[in-house]
Amino acid sequence: MAGALYTAGLRHGDRIAVLIPASIEWELLHHAVLSLGAIVVGLDAHDVPERLAAMCDQVDVVAVVAPDFGPLAALSPERWQRLRFVMTQSAGEGAAPVRSLGWAELLALPAPQEPPRSPQPDDLATLIFTSGTTGTPKAIPYRHRQVCAAVHAIGEAFGFIGVGGRLLCWLPLSNLFQRMVNLAGLRNGATTFVLSDPRQIMDVVALASPDVFIGVPRFFEKLHQGIVAKLEELPPLQRRAAQWACQVGRDVGRVRLAGGKPQRWLGLKHRAAERWVLSRLRTSVMGRRLRFMITGSAPTPPPLLTEFYALGWPLLEAYGLSENVMPMAMNRIEDFRFGTVGKPFPGNELAIGPDDTILVRSACLARPAGDLAGTPVDAQGYYDTGDLGSIDADGFVRLSGRKSEVFKTSTGRRVSPYAAEAALRAVPGIDQAVLVGAGRKCVVALCATPAPVALSDRRALQQALSAAVEGVGVHERPQAIAMVPHAFTVEHGELTPNLKLRRAAIEQLHAEAIEAAYAGLGAVSGSAGRLLVVWPAE
Repeated sequence: MAGALYTAGLRHGDRIAVLIPASIEWELLHHAVLSLGAIVVGLDAHDVPERLAAMCDQVDVVAVVAPDFGPLAALSPERWQRLRFVMTQSAGEGAAPVRSLGWAELLALPAPQEPPRSPQPDDLATLIFTSGTTGTPKAIPYRHRQVCAAVHAIGEAFGFIGVGGRLLCWLPLSNLFQRMVNLAGLRNGATTFVLSDPRQIMDVVALASPDVFIGVPRFFEKLHQGIVAKLEELPPLQRRAAQWACQVGRDVGRVRLAGGKPQRWLGLKHRAAERWVLSRLRTSVMGRRLRFMITGSAPTPPPLLTEFYALGWPLLEAYGLSENVMPMAMNRIEDFRFGTVGKPFPGNELAIGPDDTILVRSACLARPAGDLAGTPVDAQGYYDTGDLGSIDADGFVRLSGRKSEVFKTSTGRRVSPYAAEAALRAVPGIDQAVLVGAGRKCVVALCATPAPVALSDRRALQQALSAAVEGVGVHERPQAIAMVPHAFTVEHGELTPNLKLRRAAIEQLHAEAIEAAYAGLGAVSGSAGRLLVVWPAE
């Protein structure tokens, strides 16, 4: 494939955008492009075409691999003229302004007469884009030396997954961490199963039976809700047995997390619960091999961590940064603490700045590369991540939000949306939550549901939302909630391809609902302390 790409016109230092779903073809392209010394630019085909076009222009791609021509609809005539070829997965796509190749046509090309020049350690290997939560996505350059260092570190961290081990690749390969895990799996000799359609994940995960499972908090929230719903559907006797076993798991988990050892009677009950209920539940859902699960990209509600621990699945939070190809920090199965993102990854030096932001010094930080900026560092070589947090006496890193997400109310109170959003998002039926209120007297929240909520279900949901925010600090607690009757999506511009919130876009798109929430507060100003929920007009 590398030879065919060279014959098609791809050269050392060229940039090729890959937009296809996770697949063996993606992996083959990845290795082929890297072996040529060309540069992989992973993009998500579900992103908005205008943003895809802007990113292709920003890094001057000369070739594109896409599922079809749809994601390329907004490319400018100038960009089409710069492209040497386009590859698509769909046959019979119609005429294109440049040479168009299918997979069979590519592989039928003759091999080059001379072998292409091999890449060197300091050559660029890949470009990724920041999430663009607060503006235009920015290209981040990484060299072969840095990619290899990250793969080595991840492979060492997952050293127990070797020959015969199993991994499941289901996140988009525009996601750098998923690519690094795939490479680390190859390094360790593990088998990786690749799933192109993430909507089918629960249909195949037990079959693949991975040793470790990687996901995002929203997936794990939905997974737990699905498990609870299935247990509720069991016949009465089996349902009571499952509820008893889960409670025993919680009791044991509480003791172990406190550093203790369950007393004999509790230990006996737990062994029975494990044998007859919990182990069977885990096997039916995720397969027989799963040791733990990893979550990142957003905070995970603490109750969810303890619930999975009770089931026998430690759900461990990790911390990554677009500007650092190496994971920043990660909990380990042998050394974890819930509510933190673990200890710094080997190769990273983390410190806390004077304004409580996390600083990092690492050889894997993006460095300037020609027309691409790197990470600005201070005189000591530290990069200010913009993430707020702390490091405890044992070295565990705790995140408390993004500096850019903190806003002030008109009363001068600084508000971090971190705690309130996590609490609301943990309510069954809530897909996403966004806190707003900059320059306002108080804060309100937008809560998105996958579908409109039936009239008969609204009272129960309102009570659950009210209970969820009771533990949130009084100045960060929303006084009203505006309900959005659909999930936030990448296509509508509300989420990044990594499923992070585009806050400015969300506030703009749902300005009318926000104003309705504040107007509702003004109309019921006499009922202080009661959470107001504003439902969309029928």
